[in-house]
Amino acid sequence: MSTQVDNETLPDTDLSARDRILDAARRAFSQNGYFGTSIRQISNLCGLKQPSIYHHFESKENLFRSALISSHTEMMNYINSRTGKEADLAQDVEKVYMAYASFHQERPGALHLLGNLIYSAPEGLRDEYAEAYGPEMTSPVEQVFAKWDAEGKFEELKICINHTLTAFLIELSVREKGREDEILSQTMRAVRYVLRLSGLAK
Repeated sequence: MSTQVDNETLPDTDLSARDRILDAARRAFSQNGYFGTSIRQISNLCGLKQPSIYHHFESKENLFRSALISSHTEMMNYINSRTGKEADLAQDVEKVYMAYASFHQERPGALHLLGNLIYSAPEGLRDEYAEAYGPEMTSPVEQVFAKWDAEGKFEELKICINHTLTAFLIELSVREKGREDEILSQTMRAVRYVLRLSGLAK
């Protein structure tokens, strides 16, 4: 695996030192994974010395955890602000997928970081994230069904949609760049098919 990181030192903006470190860490970890990234690389990328990084985050593990959680929080804020506003259940379901696809196009490193968590992070970090934050990734679907199907008539459909969403996010996070449109197209065909089978879409 390459341990090169795209671009050189991040521009010196009004970001705080902590935010600059986090931005650099997200970029490095998303490209090289946990074990392929060093504090030295992050130091070079953010333009701050290694002691400054340790001052803010204490360890590489804590930095990875902070980068992961900040990326997750940014993603969920993005998704939740763009979903749950459509005219029916089917449109709301489709909007969840479209929102995740749009987020990935705007911030591809965030989902790649989640992908690297799955495949390269220490087991403890992986389990910690899965337990504490994993369920939030399908919460937009849960909210859509709570809105339109309070009686639970489409519980099996919700399970299917949630599993499809999980597979969609994993595929976006690990596939090479340039295949996003293909992945979205195939996924939406599957989603619309099960919606039609359920009598919720034409």
